[in-house]
Amino acid sequence: MTTRVLVLRHGQTHGNVDGLFCGHTETELTPLGVAQARAAGRRLQHMEIDAAYSSDLSRAADTARHALEPKPDVAITHDRRIREMYYGDWEGRPGRDIGKETPDLLRDFFQAKVHAAPGGETIQQLRERTTGLVHEAVKAHDGGTILLVSHGNAIVAMLAEFLRLPIEATWSMTCNNTSITRMDFSKSGRFTLVGFNDYAHTEGLAEAGA
Repeated sequence: MTTRVLVLRHGQTHGNVDGLFCGHTETELTPLGVAQARAAGRRLQHMEIDAAYSSDLSRAADTARHALEPKPDVAITHDRRIREMYYGDWEGRPGRDIGKETPDLLRDFFQAKVHAAPGGETIQQLRERTTGLVHEAVKAHDGGTILLVSHGNAIVAMLAEFLRLPIEATWSMTCNNTSITRMDFSKSGRFTLVGFNDYAHTEGLAEAGA
């Protein structure tokens, strides 16, 4: 029997628009982000969802709430283990400013030669805490379908850990706002990446002025 995990990134935020390292810093969804979340909900409305988990940060929690509007009976569990990476001294700051001040450090971070922002969480810590929540959820909902709403770097770090990629390859993937990634787990615990970064449901939203 297979347990399916559908991973949804939060919708566009004001921090995304401004190019900020938000991490654990709060930032609200833009109107487009809300429209993206609702579009994801329409994509998911015909799927049976047995449980939903969301990061406790508002951009993920609000995305989960909007996406599950067609499924009011599905309760959402908020868990800080699927928060975004904590960026330490870079929290809430524009990437362009950090790039001007310490260009080599920023480059090395994105190439994973440096494993953490100054004062921040390490890539391995992020990989371990996100996959820890997934393992727990899969065990609790064996054979079901789980929706998990998280953040861009948290999602790719999670996938890198499940795929057993080296630390240096962690940032070799990208994850768009409200994209859906599907992971399957067999009864024996075997992991299969079935689909990745599917955001077809958001096409045309920006052009429509959402």
